[in-house]
Amino acid sequence: MLQNDSPTRARKKPIGMTETQTYFEPADPVSWARMVDKVLKGAPLDSLTRHDEDNLPTDAFYPVREDVAARGPLLPSVPSKRVTHGWDICQPMAEGSRNADILDALASGATALTLAGAMAEGIAGLLDQVVLSAITLGFEAPDDPQALYTAVLRCAAEGEIAPDKLTIDLGIDPFAARAPADSLVSGCALASKAISRAAPHHYVMRLDGWTRYNQGLTAAQELGFILAGIAEILRAGAARGIDPAQMAGRVSARVALPPDTFAGIIKCRALRVLWDGILSACGVDVAARPPLRLQGYGGLRMMTVLDSEVNMLRTTTALLGGAIGGADSLAGFGHDVLTGESPAAARLVRMTQAMMIAESQLSTSLDPVAGAPFLETRTDALAAAGWTAFQEIEREGGLCAALANGMIAAQADSAAEHRETALRCGKADLVGVTLQPRAETVPVALSAFDTVRRPAAPVEQLRQAAAAKAPRILLLRGDDDGAAGAERTVRRWLQIAGLQALSLPGADGAAIATARPDCVFLCGDVGTEITDALDPGVTILTAAELAAADDKITLLGSLLLQGDDG
Repeated sequence: MLQNDSPTRARKKPIGMTETQTYFEPADPVSWARMVDKVLKGAPLDSLTRHDEDNLPTDAFYPVREDVAARGPLLPSVPSKRVTHGWDICQPMAEGSRNADILDALASGATALTLAGAMAEGIAGLLDQVVLSAITLGFEAPDDPQALYTAVLRCAAEGEIAPDKLTIDLGIDPFAARAPADSLVSGCALASKAISRAAPHHYVMRLDGWTRYNQGLTAAQELGFILAGIAEILRAGAARGIDPAQMAGRVSARVALPPDTFAGIIKCRALRVLWDGILSACGVDVAARPPLRLQGYGGLRMMTVLDSEVNMLRTTTALLGGAIGGADSLAGFGHDVLTGESPAAARLVRMTQAMMIAESQLSTSLDPVAGAPFLETRTDALAAAGWTAFQEIEREGGLCAALANGMIAAQADSAAEHRETALRCGKADLVGVTLQPRAETVPVALSAFDTVRRPAAPVEQLRQAAAAKAPRILLLRGDDDGAAGAERTVRRWLQIAGLQALSLPGADGAAIATARPDCVFLCGDVGTEITDALDPGVTILTAAELAAADDKITLLGSLLLQGDDG
C-alpha cells in the first residue's frame, strides 16, 4: 500500500473521469522489443510466434497499418437492420418439427428459422400463426425447392405480405454429398425467377462450408471451398445469361464458427474480403456488387460428450466471434446436442445471443475491429490462404471436379488426422477431455454425428471401453527426485482415459504381490528385482515411455485388452 508521503504518491495523482493523459512512458516497437528481449533472456523474438493449422502465424506484436483505411469496414449485408435489430438469431429445426416447436422457438428468442425436411404441401400448417415478414425463413436442402418457394409465397400472399418484404433462403446446395445431379441447373432456373420478382432478399443457393468444416477442413480450406462453389454458380449462371451481379445476389454462404473468438472474427471478415475479390475478378463494379449474406453456425467438431457443460462456453465464444465478425445470421447448438438436444439447451443458446444484442449491445457497432492491426493482418492472411485454396480447387477443374476426384475429402481427412494426432500425442488439449477431465459415465453420441470428425471422439471411445473393461493398474514409485513428477504424468493420462491406479513404493514387494496388477507403471528409479518378481503376464511400462509415446490414447487403449473384466 502506498503511503501519503511516498515518492510514488508524490509523482502520480488520481486520474479524473475526463482525464485524457496517462502516466505511462510513450511506447514504440523498438522500446517494446527491448523490454521483451530482457524477458526472453536471449531467445529470439519470433519464439513468441504461434502458427495455426493453416500455418498462418500469430505474432506477439502488430504495428499500426496505414493501408487498411482505404478498404473501409467490412459490413453486414443490411447494416441498418443490424444496428436496429441485431443479427438473425437462427434456430435450426430438425425434420419432423411441429408448428408448436416453431412457435415456441420464436417466442423464446429466435428471429430466424432453418427448416429441415419441409415439404410444400405441409408448409402452410407448419408456419401457421407465423408472421413471415418478421422473420428470416430458411430451408435445409429441400427436395422440391420450386414447389416450396411457391408455397411460401402463397402463404405470404394469404397474409397480405408482399414478396419483397420476405427474407427467404431456400438452401439449395448443389455441392452437398446427396445433392441431385441437376441441382446447379435447377438452382439457376429458380434464381432467374427470384430475380424477376425484384425481391432482394430471396436467396436460392447456399454455399455450405460448415458441413465440410465439421468433416475436417481447415479454415482456409473451408473458405476456398465456398469460393470455388461461388465460382461454379457464377459460371453456371453466366452460361444461362444471368448477370454475375444478379446471380451473386441470390447466393448465401454458411461458415463454421470455431471456439476461438478471434478465429471466428477473422473467418467472417476474410470471407467478405474474398467475396469482393471474386466479384471483382468477374468484372462486377463496386457499386453493383451485392453484399454477401453470411450465416455463422457453431462448429460441431468442437463438441464433446465429456463434461458436456463446457460446450456452453465453446458455443458462446464461437457465437461471439460471429457477432463481432459481422455475420448476418447466427446459430448455435445446445451443449447436449450430441446425445439429443434438449429444448432447454437450445433456448439457452438463443437467449445467449439475445443478451449479446440487447444487453451487451454488440450489434450497434459495425465491424468494430476494423483498423485493429492484429485482426486486420490476420484477416488478410486468412483471405490470402483461402484464395490459394480456391486456386488449388480451380486447378483441379473446379469444385465439381474436386469433389468427384476425392480432393476435398482427402483434404478433410488429412486435416482431421493431423488434429487428432496432436491430441493423441499431447500437443493439443481440450477442456473437459484432456484438461481437467471429470469422472463420469460417458454417453454415446448419436449416429447422426458419425461424419463429424471430432478430436474428442477417440478419448470418448477410450473412456467408454475403460468403463467396460478396466485393468488393475499399479504405479510403482521410486525414491529418486523425478519419481513424483513421473507419477503425476502417468496419473494425468490415466485420468484422461478414465482409469484408476493404486500407487505403492517400489520396494514394497509384499504389497505389490497382493495387488495382483494387470499393468504396472514404473515412476522413477525402481529396482529390477521388483519387476522381475512380477507375473510374466503383467504389462510393464515406464512413465517415460508413456510421456514419449506419439499416440498415448492407443497405448492406454492397448492396456484394456490385457485386463480382466472389473
